[in-house]
Amino acid sequence: MLTRVVLSVLATAGAAGAFQAPGCVPAARPRSAMSVNMQLQPAPSTMSFSRREFFKVGGTACLTVGALGFEVPASFAEGLPKAGAVAPSFDLPSNRGKNFSNKDLLGKWAVLYFYPGDFTSGCTIEAKNFQANADALRAAGAEIYGVSVDSLDKHLDFGKKYDLSFALLSDTGGKVSEAYGSALKIPFMGTFSNRQTYLIDPEGNLRWVFTDVEKRVKKHAEEVLAKLEELKA
Repeated sequence: MLTRVVLSVLATAGAAGAFQAPGCVPAARPRSAMSVNMQLQPAPSTMSFSRREFFKVGGTACLTVGALGFEVPASFAEGLPKAGAVAPSFDLPSNRGKNFSNKDLLGKWAVLYFYPGDFTSGCTIEAKNFQANADALRAAGAEIYGVSVDSLDKHLDFGKKYDLSFALLSDTGGKVSEAYGSALKIPFMGTFSNRQTYLIDPEGNLRWVFTDVEKRVKKHAEEVLAKLEELKA
């Protein structure tokens, strides 16, 4: 059963940078890759959402991390590692019955993609898109790894339902997401993984970071494949 959470927002504008109730003002135009312009239906000043509803995408009442109807400050996801640096270390359990660490990525290219949550609309589209391009990515010498703060049980269900051939890593607590500059710390909600993708070369170096994924999620895997081919050339 999904845990219910309560997100309370002020119905009047506060100090600069403060949140504003979605039902009172239009969505702010995004100024960074971590915000999306969304229109919301009028809502009371106190709203109750399940975790799944919070991440739901589609319709006029959609809410998702990075798209709350107002701008999510860039400071919520900071510390992005630089391209060319050694990829931050990690060791996470997966739906494959084993842990994966940086050592497991050595020897071939890795597509390490972070996403907000299993079974949400945008994340389902993204996972299915990666699966549709999995053979092409592997033919190019890369393996795919998905990362979110979801539990192993949820990863197991998600991977099974959509017949995903790649591992899903469980970053409960968001420590690895923080190390990769992909952690979204949302007031009243906790820490989640922002939708970002990292290309890591066979030597374990971070070669490319995709931060503006949300609005191109349906074709993101194709973009990743094209960039991979470019980096290998």
